[in-house]
Amino acid sequence: MPPRPRAPRGPAGLAPGTPSGIGASALGAGLPKVPRPRRSLPPDHDPEITDELWARIEPLLPVRVRRRRYPGRMPLDDRAVLTGILVVLARGIGFERLPKELGLGSGMTCWRRLRDWQQAGIWPAVAHLLAEELPDGERIDFRRVATATTAGPDAPVTRRPAPPRAKQPSAVAAEFGMTLLR
Repeated sequence: MPPRPRAPRGPAGLAPGTPSGIGASALGAGLPKVPRPRRSLPPDHDPEITDELWARIEPLLPVRVRRRRYPGRMPLDDRAVLTGILVVLARGIGFERLPKELGLGSGMTCWRRLRDWQQAGIWPAVAHLLAEELPDGERIDFRRVATATTAGPDAPVTRRPAPPRAKQPSAVAAEFGMTLLR
């Protein structure tokens, strides 16, 4: 005898279109997406650095010297990378989501260059200049990449500081009453 065809089933074993006690709209859809609160609306267009503004910013940036023997790949232009950083900040996206189609380098390249500028101590001056001179500068959230003035040169500069975790004895050591001496 051939097997009987089964009716198609949806999430939680219910037939498609069947209402349930938890609500048909919640089935298979997951939790509704909650938008992130924004400080203000994003700019209407991506920020663009004018030639006059670039002439004021360029002397602030450190000069990077390439190795002579194994120079590696040519680094991206600082102006393109700075524009990529501004696009990330203006759109409110993560650096890993920077579209490569814009030709501003990868998000990781922009993040590394920002980290280097923060460690060199020039980023606050550049951010202040950009906030004043860009047309939509007041809408860009520069606090996302602000550096802590108390952090040392080896501290992570664009991540939230993590509180130090106390060492705990292992479960076996705690069972026998052993503690850490440090």
